[in-house]
Amino acid sequence: MSVVLSLAWMVVALLRYSSLIAALAGVVVFGKNFIGLNARAAQADSAEIPVESWRGPGAVMGAKLLGLGVLLLVASLLLSAMLPPRL
Repeated sequence: MSVVLSLAWMVVALLRYSSLIAALAGVVVFGKNFIGLNARAAQADSAEIPVESWRGPGAVMGAKLLGLGVLLLVASLLLSAMLPPRL
């Protein structure tokens, strides 16, 4: 039984760290897309923010990755609440 609990706590740690990686990747993808499109618009002497920077495929992918990170973190928190404490 203690081996199963140790493995379960390892899964919780894996979920927690993978949530951080996914969330950071989402922020990077969104930021790279947003800054890149705004820089291109500024070089074209346009004063407005392009719609693609918020709603384009890069922004959507970044938001999905950020959402995946949040979902993994919530799953790790729920799993750790159900498990007995470590010995």
